[in-house]
Amino acid sequence: MSRLASRLRIGEKIALGFGLVMAIFLGVIGHDQIALGRLSSDYDRLYAVYGARQSYAFGIERRLSAMRAAQADFLITRSLDAAAEVTRQAAALDEEARALGLIDAESSQAAGQIQALSTDYLQRFELIVDAWRIKGLDEDSGLQGDFRRSAHELEALAGAAQWGPGLATEVLQLRRREKDYLLRGADVYVVMVDEILGRIGARIEGQATVPVAIQADVQAEVQTGQAPPGESERRALSQRLLSYKRDFHALIEQDRRIAGLSLAMGEAAARITPLVQQNLEDANRLMASMTRKMADQAAAQGRRNLIIVLAATLLGVIFAFLFTARIVRSVRTIASLLDRLTTETPRERIPITAHARDEIDAMARSLNTLADHKATFVSWWRAAMREAVAMRDVHAAAGTPDCARAADELRRAVAARMEQIRAVRQQIHAHARRIEVVVERLAGSRSAPAASDLATLREASSGLVLLLAALEAESGQPADLPLIDTTQSGN
Repeated sequence: MSRLASRLRIGEKIALGFGLVMAIFLGVIGHDQIALGRLSSDYDRLYAVYGARQSYAFGIERRLSAMRAAQADFLITRSLDAAAEVTRQAAALDEEARALGLIDAESSQAAGQIQALSTDYLQRFELIVDAWRIKGLDEDSGLQGDFRRSAHELEALAGAAQWGPGLATEVLQLRRREKDYLLRGADVYVVMVDEILGRIGARIEGQATVPVAIQADVQAEVQTGQAPPGESERRALSQRLLSYKRDFHALIEQDRRIAGLSLAMGEAAARITPLVQQNLEDANRLMASMTRKMADQAAAQGRRNLIIVLAATLLGVIFAFLFTARIVRSVRTIASLLDRLTTETPRERIPITAHARDEIDAMARSLNTLADHKATFVSWWRAAMREAVAMRDVHAAAGTPDCARAADELRRAVAARMEQIRAVRQQIHAHARRIEVVVERLAGSRSAPAASDLATLREASSGLVLLLAALEAESGQPADLPLIDTTQSGN
């Protein structure tokens, strides 16, 4: 990490730090936008699915109510316009159910059942309409018209004088019970009508077959001197009676058929309503569940966003602290070394990284070079002073017992000077090797020289110049090696 940081300049580090913090906050914003998008998608789905289910459920209920109202209107008025309205509302209900089935799997199943029941309802209603057409949409058509004509013909024939007032009374009783049935539809009136028909038939067939209940009436009519009817009149009345009975029972059977179809149709309609209500309740329940789920997700997302923001802020603070601490620590080390250079020649050096681009590393490298040069010149100066003192002592001690000691001190001073010269030589070789390495690297690269390579060349050339200057000062004449022009090293 330190090696990577040393390859960046301070401005680049600051830009990278701010970029990293900005990227973190952009990531937080992006994450929040994704969460908001997901929440919005859930609300859209809630509206598209469960809201639509409610809407279509209300539409189906409305169409069903309109169908039932039109059905009731037809049964009261027997208007074909009301029957057409039932068909139109059934088609609209089927369309609402078809749209409901496109929402989801659960709605599709409920819609299929509603469509099947609606079709069954409509088929039974059409059968009822056909049954009413057979029965007669008014009193003069269908079975009602046939029965009405039979009843009038029977009533006309029974009112003839030769039959006597007893038969006319029976026919009046018959019409009364007939109308009771037509008004109330109770089976008890059917039994009464059949009994009266039996008595009328017996009266028509003659005395031998007259029931005991009406024998007195027949005897009274004979005693009054009324002439018995002829065979043709009796046959005609008997045929009218049979026609009346046939048409009456046909009407009864048609009424029972209509009642059965009406009951089945009502059951089909009654089964649609629970399905719609169940679908509506499911929609409400799922909507409430989905709303609670989305609220919980929103709350959890808010907590996650808060944690992420706090973590990003903490990370930014930590990064800024580490970056600032690294710069401050390096600057303090450099300041400490500069303070010591003003009063002493320290041996410590600031650690640097090879090929670093950091300005702090550049300052440390320059300060290390300055400290090396100061140490070299101070050591050189001390060795020169020591050698000068030793030479003076040798000259002063010539011919005295201290001469050997002074000569020994001079030899040690000269040996120290030679050691310094060897150290300078090693430094020269080190600088030359650095220059060779950089030259080899530049020779193998087709791109422009890197700033670090130029800095290395500049530093090595400067070191060579200073070392050669020291050798020149020591020898009193220019050195054999040519000086490197530091002004051209940056090219």
